[in-house]
Amino acid sequence: MSHRVKLSSFWAVALAIVVLFGTGVATVRAQADQRAQWAKSKHSNRLRPTLEATADGRRGLTAAHCGRCHSEQGFLAWLPQMQKGNPGLITKPDGSPADIQFLVGLGLSRFSVRPQTCTTCHQSDFTLRQAGATPLLPAGFRAIGVGKGAQCMLCHNSRNGAIVWNQEDPRRYTAPHTASQADVIMGKNVFFVDYGNSFVSPHASFIGDSCVACHFQMSKAPHTFKAEVTVCSRCHGPEMNAARVQNPTKTLIHELEEALEAKIMASKDRIRSFRAWDAKVYAFIETVTLDPAAITSLVLVEVAGQQGVEFTITGGRKIQTQIGELRDAAGRPTFATSDPIVRAGWNFWLVEGDGSWGVHNPRFVRQVVLNSLDALR
Repeated sequence: MSHRVKLSSFWAVALAIVVLFGTGVATVRAQADQRAQWAKSKHSNRLRPTLEATADGRRGLTAAHCGRCHSEQGFLAWLPQMQKGNPGLITKPDGSPADIQFLVGLGLSRFSVRPQTCTTCHQSDFTLRQAGATPLLPAGFRAIGVGKGAQCMLCHNSRNGAIVWNQEDPRRYTAPHTASQADVIMGKNVFFVDYGNSFVSPHASFIGDSCVACHFQMSKAPHTFKAEVTVCSRCHGPEMNAARVQNPTKTLIHELEEALEAKIMASKDRIRSFRAWDAKVYAFIETVTLDPAAITSLVLVEVAGQQGVEFTITGGRKIQTQIGELRDAAGRPTFATSDPIVRAGWNFWLVEGDGSWGVHNPRFVRQVVLNSLDALR
């Protein structure tokens, strides 16, 4: 009897070991697959934090701004600060502004900075660091009832404070940060549209986890964070796909882009000088004085976080500058911050930077573009 008990116990232990080993192997394989998916996402880009978030690199103290989201170490230092009500630049524990020594000590240096890894978004038990609602975001609003998508919205917002929709003069030439998805899906921060709380997208309020639902839960490779091309049909039926929303919205957004370019081009006779920007060295390199007739064409560009243009001048040379750098014959700004071009320009960069071409919030984007076109007319 005793021998049988011992034998039975032996096989029970053996079976437990096999089960645990099998579970362990499955876990290791799952984690390896998740890492492989993450490696295909933009979050894994190791060059971006080196360029944007290093205090000993070209960014200097601006690492306290960009490092909040463009590095793991910066985000982890900033999140508790934001959760306590301060979504501004990274500060020291005593609340004073971060200096280069402090930022380097966090790991924001060329030799130690890390991109967004598992630890950026997940706690040690793999739960998300933020869910349900966001603190006050750098974009000047809170997103409430957005489930696990709250984690995404901490960084994916325009990061330039709140916009008053009917403000005649924003007193700035700023472009919204490119990752403006939270603003668009929550229907916030545009000019010419009285958004209030009436433009919150159903994609934010009625599908449980907002961003995470489509970009993660319904994805075959969730840690790439890329929504499947067929994701729309999961809720809207087999006849609905992203292109049905995107194609007409692209037409509208491109029309706004062309209207802005035409409006600036029509005022080129007032432009006499500007500082030229060189993206390679990330600095203004010269003051250009020219005959307006030499400007043959232009396109909208974003220059160091500001609304900008790229001129093509006679002979084919292309020169970039910021809208706020354009000067008339008297040295005054060619376009005041109160000009409809500046406010419509913000709207254009917000919906363009969202990247979904209307899918995140179709009704809001359509209204924003149409009202911007009316304002330019």
